[in-house]
Amino acid sequence: MTAGTRVLDLLDTAPRDEPPRSGADRAQVMIAEVTAISVDGTQVSVSILGADPVQLPATASVWTGVTTAHVLMDPGTGRPVHVLGPATKPLESASTAPPTQGEDPVTVVRTATVTPEWSGTWTAGQGWDRLNVGRYGGRTDLYQGALAGIPRTGLATYGQRITALAASKITRAVLTLTGNGSNRGSWTAIIQCADKTPAGPAPSGTTAGVTITGTATAQVDITALAGGLMAGRGLALVGSSYGAVHGTGASMSLALTYEALA
Repeated sequence: MTAGTRVLDLLDTAPRDEPPRSGADRAQVMIAEVTAISVDGTQVSVSILGADPVQLPATASVWTGVTTAHVLMDPGTGRPVHVLGPATKPLESASTAPPTQGEDPVTVVRTATVTPEWSGTWTAGQGWDRLNVGRYGGRTDLYQGALAGIPRTGLATYGQRITALAASKITRAVLTLTGNGSNRGSWTAIIQCADKTPAGPAPSGTTAGVTITGTATAQVDITALAGGLMAGRGLALVGSSYGAVHGTGASMSLALTYEALA
């Protein structure tokens, strides 16, 4: 056997690099568009290269205002398996050509769940955060109405968490409220946009209402208040009937559907 023949025999027996399965991608991490986020942020729906959205488990992260995410792919099947966290750069799709200069922006519909940056209660004659700080949900609970003749007004603020979405229009806004049990009966929460001031909440504009019983959770459509939310205003409880809701967790969170330019 010649040396040349020996080399050819060795090449014939060398392992071949098998091609990926149908639909597979050699990249283990891809950037995908975020289409929906669960209230607790542990499930995120993403769309990869324009495909139909798929819901995946997600690493705990701050998802407010996030539009793209890093997604771990199965290198064998090419399928997404886990959302690693928010992406720091815009989604770049190989299947979509970049817009030419002068091309009109496209309006897209997105969803986001926004939780309060801060919440508390103003008590007349006492100021902020003086009520039941060691009971129920503590300092962050939002109260409304008068107890023992003393008026109280709760407020939740969202900082830049809504304005950072760069929404051109909020088409639907649903507020979730969970009673803290200070009123075990039924009462009506009246919600209004408001600014926080040293003298208490400064509410104005349209109101919305929902009935809450004990520690139950209720939801109310507050799309009519969208203008105030887009302006960076918070939400106050301004009703006359006494009651309170939590200001943390899912309570006082906003499920938003909005339009933005892409």
